[in-house]
Amino acid sequence: MGIGGRAMRGWVVLLLLAGSTWPAWAAKSVSVGQLESLLDKLRGKSDGKVAEELSDLELTERVSLARLAKWEALFQGSRSHEALEKLADLSALSDPPAGDVEPISAPDNETQERMLAVAAEYVKTTITRLPDFFATRETRYFLAAPSLEAVVASGSKPLGPGSDATRAPGIAIGSSELKSLHNTGSSSATVTYRNGREVYDATAAGGAKENEQAKGMATSGEFGPILAVVMGDAMRSEVEWLRWEQAASEPLAVFRYAVPVEQSNYEVGIPADGKTERVKTGYHGEIAIDPATGAILRVSAIAVLGPPHELVQAAVVVEYAPVAIGERSYICPARGVAFFRAPIHIAGKPQSGPAIPVELEMNEVRFTQYHVFRSEARIVTNDGGTGDAPAGAPQPAPASPSESSGTAPENHRP
Repeated sequence: MGIGGRAMRGWVVLLLLAGSTWPAWAAKSVSVGQLESLLDKLRGKSDGKVAEELSDLELTERVSLARLAKWEALFQGSRSHEALEKLADLSALSDPPAGDVEPISAPDNETQERMLAVAAEYVKTTITRLPDFFATRETRYFLAAPSLEAVVASGSKPLGPGSDATRAPGIAIGSSELKSLHNTGSSSATVTYRNGREVYDATAAGGAKENEQAKGMATSGEFGPILAVVMGDAMRSEVEWLRWEQAASEPLAVFRYAVPVEQSNYEVGIPADGKTERVKTGYHGEIAIDPATGAILRVSAIAVLGPPHELVQAAVVVEYAPVAIGERSYICPARGVAFFRAPIHIAGKPQSGPAIPVELEMNEVRFTQYHVFRSEARIVTNDGGTGDAPAGAPQPAPASPSESSGTAPENHRP
């Protein structure tokens, strides 16, 4: 998911600062299997009771789209949904459960190169040939601010891969931030995909006004820009085999990549002195590919910022799934999570010292209500009747989302 980006070159994070203090707290770490055991015991409990039991937990493993959907079907209360989604969001950059990793030998180098070439071709051709459609983009904003602790303190846990000596750390989130991370608002806007490009309607219901009230990051680029940027940069840089993962049908081939700043087209927007500074940065992450079709079903990107912004951390992950648009099925964005963590006072030189006030923002984005654009042309005859437009007759302008076939998108978030 691009973060606030408007061009193919990368993304921009737009951070709106706020401030309050939060208590210290220690979370109980659980695996996906342990959480499922707890959920079995919580069946039939009230929405509030389920949410309360989940509020003291943190997942150590990533939750798949299918597993999260199953949990949400079992617990349909709004508070339970938010607690489950928050747990899944915070684990979005973690490794999957061991049971989700297929015990299959790594393919040989030639097969790996062929998989990557098919994925690159998929991004180049298939993504740009999506039909004209519109969808609802639902965003929830979370904030934890400020936390007086070291940016990389002992005991803080990395959120996602990349903590070894050859890679920059992921986003480190302290326990007080986990506890204080709270929902600051939500928004629902229409995304139009037309002529191979995505366009956001800021005037749509629940769009610009609610975005201002939510005070969250602005994100975009899920339908193609992030895939084009990551695949283009990664193929010119370092890509290595990681693992096979379970999927709905065939196992996914997962690769790990690292892009140095010299090869990067990735940008992070950092607020400073009332403006947004676009900073080009290196980054790394994972790409999960359907080896048969080249379709990319998950992509993550963790920024590696250098001085004077080395204390700023940003990451994003997008998951894709089959979506019916018109009479065909296409692979489109289903869910995305973006993170941004930075010192509170960014203007000028970042603060330094053993304890720095930092702020964490997290966005969860879901795409629903996909509808293909269709329009009909009628000719009014002399007798007041109507008829179909003959071949070659002038056609009317394409219908707006509310006039297209199907129901106009609505916000169905709890």
